[in-house]
Amino acid sequence: MGNLSFSEKRRIPIYDDPDQINNGIVEIDNDKCTGCGFCVKACPADALFMENKLSKMRPPGVNECMGCGDCVAICPEDAIVATKGYEYTGFYKTIDRGYMEPPRL
Repeated sequence: MGNLSFSEKRRIPIYDDPDQINNGIVEIDNDKCTGCGFCVKACPADALFMENKLSKMRPPGVNECMGCGDCVAICPEDAIVATKGYEYTGFYKTIDRGYMEPPRL
């Protein structure tokens, strides 16, 4: 950044508007969930929590799911399905995240 002119620095977008980020969404089948808690421990974003011995997703606005798929991969009962990945709008749309795939084990 030291070699950029002032006008060049002004054209660099600032990625600080949380309204331009849509978090991921996972669906948890409570009939399959055994309450083992592996998904809660594996979630790097702390988007899942345990309630009445079942996994739940935190509500919108509190949940910071990044759509990594760790919870889907670690669930021994296949009770979790990632329905939407992390999405960007506005300036964030220029960041290419590729497609959502399960993590390598």
